[in-house]
Amino acid sequence: MRFGWTPVTALLVAVPAHAQLSARADATVTGRYVWHGISRAAGLLAQPSLAAGFRLHGLSLDGGAVLHYELDHVAPGELSEVGTGNGGLGEADFWGRAALDVGPARLQAGVVRYTFQGDPARGGLGPALNTTEVYAALSTTTQYTRKSLEAWWDVDRIHGGFLRGSFDLPILGWPFPPFAFLFIDGEAGLNIGQRANFDHRGVTHAALGVGAELRAGHLGGIGWATFAGGLRTQLNLDDATRFSGVGKSRDVVVWLWTGVTIVLGRDAREVR
Repeated sequence: MRFGWTPVTALLVAVPAHAQLSARADATVTGRYVWHGISRAAGLLAQPSLAAGFRLHGLSLDGGAVLHYELDHVAPGELSEVGTGNGGLGEADFWGRAALDVGPARLQAGVVRYTFQGDPARGGLGPALNTTEVYAALSTTTQYTRKSLEAWWDVDRIHGGFLRGSFDLPILGWPFPPFAFLFIDGEAGLNIGQRANFDHRGVTHAALGVGAELRAGHLGGIGWATFAGGLRTQLNLDDATRFSGVGKSRDVVVWLWTGVTIVLGRDAREVR
């Protein structure tokens, strides 16, 4: 069982116009990097990202990049994308997305390019593993819950599919300033053909978390400051999701997370 601590910082700036431009910067520090339920690196990691987008009525187009830096020294056999020795940049991902809001539903389609920067000679993940996924997603939001179903397909190196279902359910709210929310969230993954990533077809993992969110600051009428934190646990059901370093296997992974988000712009009052 592994515990990690994840502070998050985010900034979103929106242009108050009929057609809105937006820009976002995030910085995350985490004890484990998990992708499709697979742990790719453990220890202290930094994950900065940048994104920009355009929104007109219910249609939005955006894209960006996220980097995955390993900050610890990596010993032989430890879980790492960089490889043994000093840490560094293990992965750089670039993405683009189109989304359409139709009533309480959101339709999304996008593409993600994964590029690995590690050294295979030191046990890291190198450029030979670079690949691209396309995806489509449908999410619905009601007064009480948000549910999402995503379909991912590797179109480059692996040529296989992966499904992910998730939900976000508020269980307690304080409707007066400062606004506070307590929620639970969960997800499950299903491998339908990514043989190079998973050991078998079927359910790969199931995760459940509980968190709290406090919208504590009103920034002069132009935005909000939101603080959040919680606990998340993942049950690993495939050998690939159990893998936690050379000769190491974990059925359950648990980590803590905390974060702060600053949102500026006319739409900030609509952001939970």
